[in-house]
Amino acid sequence: MEFIFHISGYDDPALDGETAQALEQRLAAYSREVMPQMWAVTDKLNARAAKGPGRDARRKKNRVYGVLLLAMAVFVLVPGLMEPQIPALICVGAFALAAGLFCLWLSRAEKPAGPPAPCREEAAQLLERLRGLDWTAEENRMEVRFDPDGMTLSKGDAAQKRLHWSGLAALYETDHIWMLLYGEDQALILQKKDLTAGEPEEFMACVRENIAKHAAAQAEQDKESIT
Repeated sequence: MEFIFHISGYDDPALDGETAQALEQRLAAYSREVMPQMWAVTDKLNARAAKGPGRDARRKKNRVYGVLLLAMAVFVLVPGLMEPQIPALICVGAFALAAGLFCLWLSRAEKPAGPPAPCREEAAQLLERLRGLDWTAEENRMEVRFDPDGMTLSKGDAAQKRLHWSGLAALYETDHIWMLLYGEDQALILQKKDLTAGEPEEFMACVRENIAKHAAAQAEQDKESIT
């Protein structure tokens, strides 16, 4: 098992939103860890709201009503606006048009809320630091390697930094990046396009499996030392 990244620039505008999304995942994971009971209740309520009785049916019904009302508006307004104009038909047509548009508005799918402001601000600060570096310069060229023993960071002529799996904390994924947390709350953004060795479909599962395995082993050791 080996995965190798050669870090390139972070100029892609999509990174702004995706880095904030990864930070939001980190925030949610930490919140679930410290408040599991609250999240259990929240998940049940969200599941009930998403699959609640009649939610999809109401949406479909509003869509059908909207189309019918718009058709009726056209059917009524056309003769009403022809000479001689008929005010009553114009009023009914205008009402049907407004009601139809309102029903179609009610039938729209709800857009998920974006990452909270603190996540967006932290993402902006992190990317500002990364974008301030010339990653093509010899002293900044970085290789990140994952193997059965952990992760190795190689940057320019500096000495390699070796981290065992126990030193890696978590990995989060969006469409184009992985965000790895390691050490003392350090974050490493790995762009999927920078993966030069290894299969991207296997990377997430492999890293998470090793992090979880070594975290469980460490927890067991701590438990034995206490007893």
